Amino acid sequence: MKFNKITLWLLCFFSSTFIFGQINISEQIQPSSLAKQDNNALYFVDFWATWCGPCIHVSKYLESLQEQFPNNFYVLSLTKEGPDIVKRFMLKHKMKLAVAIDYDGETFNNNNVRSLPYGILYNAYGEELWKGHPADLKGYQIGGFLNTNKHSIPVSKMFKINAYEKVEVVEEEEQENELEIVDLNFVEESSDLRVSMHKSYLELKGDLKSILAYTLNSHKNQINIPEDLNKSYEMRFKLDSRAYYEKTKMILKKLRLKKSEAELEGEVLVFDIKEPRFWGDDEIDWGPDTPKFLIGDSEIKADGVSLEEVKYKLINLLNVPIIMYHDNIDLNLTHDWDIHYKYFDLMVSGMWDSYGIDVAKKNTKYPQYVISKRGFF
Repeated sequence: MKFNKITLWLLCFFSSTFIFGQINISEQIQPSSLAKQDNNALYFVDFWATWCGPCIHVSKYLESLQEQFPNNFYVLSLTKEGPDIVKRFMLKHKMKLAVAIDYDGETFNNNNVRSLPYGILYNAYGEELWKGHPADLKGYQIGGFLNTNKHSIPVSKMFKINAYEKVEVVEEEEQENELEIVDLNFVEESSDLRVSMHKSYLELKGDLKSILAYTLNSHKNQINIPEDLNKSYEMRFKLDSRAYYEKTKMILKKLRLKKSEAELEGEVLVFDIKEPRFWGDDEIDWGPDTPKFLIGDSEIKADGVSLEEVKYKLINLLNVPIIMYHDNIDLNLTHDWDIHYKYFDLMVSGMWDSYGIDVAKKNTKYPQYVISKRGFF
């Protein structure tokens, strides 16, 4: 792999910058212009992103709460995005709340933040008092928590800040091999798959069962793999290569494994594509260098993704296998999507009205993928 030097902002740890606080942040972009005091009994962390439309509306709601409770209550908007992206966004949108960066996603990960908008209310001891969609936090609840939480702490001691240093580092210019696989030599405590897109490659990191569920757009329970084969890997697929478009086949070939199919029986969701009316890819435009998906408490929006990718996201959100019936449809063509998933009846009507997909729950047979070692002949 070739490398070239570029300037990046890296998170560097200096003992002199550590403040023993409750919440880790990487950089403060701005303090609150609405909170009236430094010592507060309640702290609300608003997890957000510049590409998240609902987050912007929530921000205005939280500003009204901050104005209602300027004393003893402090709202911090926290994002995983880079400072430059956030600052450009703030030039266009006047934000009055405190804003900070969670550069390496530590606080997001520690709190298992999987969808946005999301928020957590803490007392001065760092104890969770409330969590959920920020719009569901009401003023009377804040008043009640203030009555029972009298201890206060300064903002600087509630949030632990780690300094940035501008340093010269190397970053991959381009991946030469179609597929690179690193055996991590352990099984991670969390089986969650981590997916990240780089300049020249797609990176998957997790156990093999999770990786194959992703490449096959299936439920993890559809992957039957012996425990001794279910190791953790870091895999990199060169963009627009054969390995990128034939991920499963290339993984199995490189690991000397084979896949056969069996059948399971149980409840599944059936997507019967009778009269496809898929959107184009110009209905939603979040711009370059933004995530493809926005997953809220009840809706999933997507900018330029295939039905196969949407299917995989829904499988994980609903925790149920999905099978699709269709005739001569390229499921890998990209479209924009806006799908309700929380209430089944709304999902059924929305999928039919918007996309011509008939959705039904059925107890039926569906595929299982059996992974085993390949023989020597």
